[in-house]
Parts: sequence; structure tokens; C-alpha cells
Amino acid sequence: MPQTAIANLPDDARVWVFGISPALDEAKSALVLNRIDAFLAEWAAHGQPITSSRDLIEGSFLVIAVDHDAETSGCSIDRMFGTLRQLESELGVQILDPNRVFFRHGDGRVDAITRADFRDRADAHTVVFDTIAERLGEIRSGRWERPAEKSWHRQLLRAS
Repeated sequence: MPQTAIANLPDDARVWVFGISPALDEAKSALVLNRIDAFLAEWAAHGQPITSSRDLIEGSFLVIAVDHDAETSGCSIDRMFGTLRQLESELGVQILDPNRVFFRHGDGRVDAITRADFRDRADAHTVVFDTIAERLGEIRSGRWERPAEKSWHRQLLRAS
């Protein structure tokens, strides 16, 4: 289990949002959550447990949240990334590749494409996910999902 339920963390909790492609099915979702729960149960910085939690959204986004008062260190964050690299290898998915843009199709599906493909295929109204969101409140409020024209993703669009 994570150290706390994500609902117990405040809106200003720090988050890391990891886009996963292709999206996880039920079995892979369960495996990822079990592995992340085991990691969070042991996660510490300088010998102090890190108050943290996680969520998996639509099988495509792993959110790891840390209480704003918890101290993380470079080494503790490196361990988290090491766990994610192992999951990428075991499951044959991409989690840490920064070249992907996550967007929502008109039918509601979440998908990922390369930045180059996004530039060629998207427009200002394409709904994107801001995986560089920093606070849990951005995820809870839905502010991390918005039209490309209202996100940093506008930089990737072709000039019209």
C-alpha cells in the first residue's frame, strides 16, 4: 500500500506525472500499482520515510505524489526512476521517454505520439495532458488537461 491515500494529500503536494504508452490493461495496471506501492512503502530520504501516494489515471498516467512537507533527495528520486525503468523493461511500455505527447481523441481515448507527429497532426484545439504538472491540485482540478493553445504544447504546433 502507498504510505497514505492520495486523497489525504493536500493540493500543494508535489507530483510527478509519468505518461505510459501504450496504455496499460487491467493486469499490467495491477502489476504497476503493486510494484509502486512496494516502492513507496520503503521510500525514504536521509533515513526519513517520504509521505507519498500514487494514482493510475486511465491506464496512461502514473501520478506519484509527495506531501509538501516531505523531504526528497536526489538519491531517493533516482531510486523512483530506477523502479520505473525496470517496469518499462518488464512490461514493454514507455514511461520515461520525454519525446511523447499525450492527447485525447474526439472519442475520449487517450493516446501518445511523438512530438514530431504532434506537430504534423495536431492543432490548437487538440486536448493535451500536461505531464510536467507540479502540484496535485492541477491533477485534481483537471487543469492538466486542456487545449494545446492553452498549454506549453502550443510551442510544438506548426505556425499557421
